Amino acid sequence: MRKLATLVAALLVSSSAFAATPPEGVPLQVRRGFFTETDVGGIFTVGGDNGYSNLQTYLQLGLGYQLTLNEGKGIIPIGLHVGIGANAQNCWAGLNNTGACVQSDNFTMTFLNLSVGYLHQIVERFYVGGKLLGGVTLLDPDPIGDGGLVRGNFGVALSLEYATNMDHFSVGIDVSYRLVIGPNINALMFYPRVQYTF
Repeated sequence: MRKLATLVAALLVSSSAFAATPPEGVPLQVRRGFFTETDVGGIFTVGGDNGYSNLQTYLQLGLGYQLTLNEGKGIIPIGLHVGIGANAQNCWAGLNNTGACVQSDNFTMTFLNLSVGYLHQIVERFYVGGKLLGGVTLLDPDPIGDGGLVRGNFGVALSLEYATNMDHFSVGIDVSYRLVIGPNINALMFYPRVQYTF
């Protein structure tokens, strides 16, 4: 008799626990706050003596924090990013009589940037917005021959972001422009983003 009473009590407790859970499941709560991200895409430059460079791989790593506005309908991402890409066969120092670049027309650009932006919710979990970028660029080798290997940069980015059904993970894409001050290098880049929010 005790076993039967224990079994009935266990069934009553478990059925009341099941009744508390909605039949459709628990709605996803998109996480916001501290995040890290990995971005892999492409970069090229425009406006040099050769007009434009060849497309090169662009890699960027970042971390930051997302502030929310209006019950999550707006997001203000603040981040610190390190990105690396290259200028390939676009001269920024002038061409000689034979059409060759007087300095190297192949050089690496490493961007150390702070960013701040605004993303607005269009539909559930999908956001569109933009960012302002600013920081320094490390050039190697010097593209114009004046010894300036550390240059300032600033730019803008158009951003799309989607909070996936996988908890913690968002994906997106940024299309950005940066001006490297001094040699006045116009760098265009695009990079899909995978973001993990803690």
